[in-house]
Amino acid sequence: MNFFEGELRKLFGDGQTISDPNFTGKICLGTLGKELRVRAEFVTTGVMDHYDAMKLTVLNRSGGPVDTLLLRFRDIWGRKPVPGNPNFANGVIPHIWTCNGQTEWYAWVPTQADREQLVRQVRQYLEPFRERPPQPVHSSPKLVYICVPLRGDVIGNIEFARQKAQEVFQSGSIPVCPHITLPSNADPACSVQDEAAREMGLQLVESCQQLNVYGSTITEGMRAEIHRAQERGIPVVYEQEPVRQVWPRKQPVRKAGRDR
Repeated sequence: MNFFEGELRKLFGDGQTISDPNFTGKICLGTLGKELRVRAEFVTTGVMDHYDAMKLTVLNRSGGPVDTLLLRFRDIWGRKPVPGNPNFANGVIPHIWTCNGQTEWYAWVPTQADREQLVRQVRQYLEPFRERPPQPVHSSPKLVYICVPLRGDVIGNIEFARQKAQEVFQSGSIPVCPHITLPSNADPACSVQDEAAREMGLQLVESCQQLNVYGSTITEGMRAEIHRAQERGIPVVYEQEPVRQVWPRKQPVRKAGRDR
C-alpha cells in the first residue's frame, strides 16, 4: 500500500461516502448505485509532483463520464500555519508532494477533523447522484408527523396540533404529534430539555412516512423538521401556501440609553 492509497483509505475506507470502495495507486473507485460509479483521485493543478487537489468523476457504467469536480485543498482548508518553522512564516498551501522517491504531506498534515471536512465536501457533491432505494409500500396505516408551531401561544398551538392529529387519525393514518407528548415531559424554559425534545422530534420524523405542515407560519424548529424529512426522502405535504417564515428577532441596538 503506497502513501496515496493510505490517505484514500482514511477518507473513504468505511464505505459510507463511496460504496464498495476499491483502492489502487492514487485512485479510489466505488459505486453510487446500479448504473453510476465514482472515481476519486489525488491530482496536481500546476506544479509537478505537488498533489494539491482531489478530482471526483461520476461515471455511467456503460456511457462514460457524467460529471466532474475539482476540490482544491486550499479552498477547503485554506493556508495552514506551520508553528516553529521560520521557512513558513505565512503558512503553507496544503498538498502532498513526492521528492527523491518519498511521498508525504508537505510541512503540514491534516487532522481527523480536516479529513472529515474534506469528506463532507465529497459527500455533498455526490449526494444528488446517489441512487435512492425504492420506498417500501405500506399496506398498513402510515405514520404522519404533525409539523406545527409551538412557540408563542404554546397552549393554543398544542390545541391546534391536537386538532390536526385528530384529522389525520380520522383519515385513517397514524398521527405522530410530539407537541402532545413532549411538552408534558420537557420544560421549554430549560435549554437542555428543550434541545433534547427537538432532537427527539427529529428522530420521530425519520420514523414517519409523511410529514404534514399546518398553519401559515414556519418556525425555526419546523424548518429543521422539514429539512430532516427532505434529507430522508420523506414526502412533505403543506396544508396551505404560501407560508410565512419566522426568523429570529434582532436585538435592539442601544445607544446613549435609548433604543433604536
